[in-house]
Amino acid sequence: MGSKTLMTLLFVVVVSGSTAAQRRPYNLIMKEMGAAAETLRKDLESDPAAVVVTAGRLEGLFKETEEFWTQFKTKDAVDAAKGGRDVVLAVAAAARSKDLQKARNTASGLGKFCAACHNSHREQLPDKTYRIRP
Repeated sequence: MGSKTLMTLLFVVVVSGSTAAQRRPYNLIMKEMGAAAETLRKDLESDPAAVVVTAGRLEGLFKETEEFWTQFKTKDAVDAAKGGRDVVLAVAAAARSKDLQKARNTASGLGKFCAACHNSHREQLPDKTYRIRP
């Protein structure tokens, strides 16, 4: 193997490895999702600008969730993540137009996407931790 071929191979391995290393553990994504959802509930009381920021954060978390489930080809979980992302995008749009009532009404549909995935793919263990079932 020539040095150029070896360097190319090393580059591919390093780049591939760094991509995998950048993926966060799923439980951390879910913990951040829970905290962000709680923040969104509070923001929806009176702060349209904060709603936009928090909805953007949730959009990114739903994207990470979608990527996690895509690797397992778990269609219902991927669809739930996409649905959640669509909801937070609509919430942000309503908040940008200063319509907090519409943002609140739209956000009320968010929980069904979380619950669908949790009910199908999360199992509580005796020690109160959870196991994810693809």
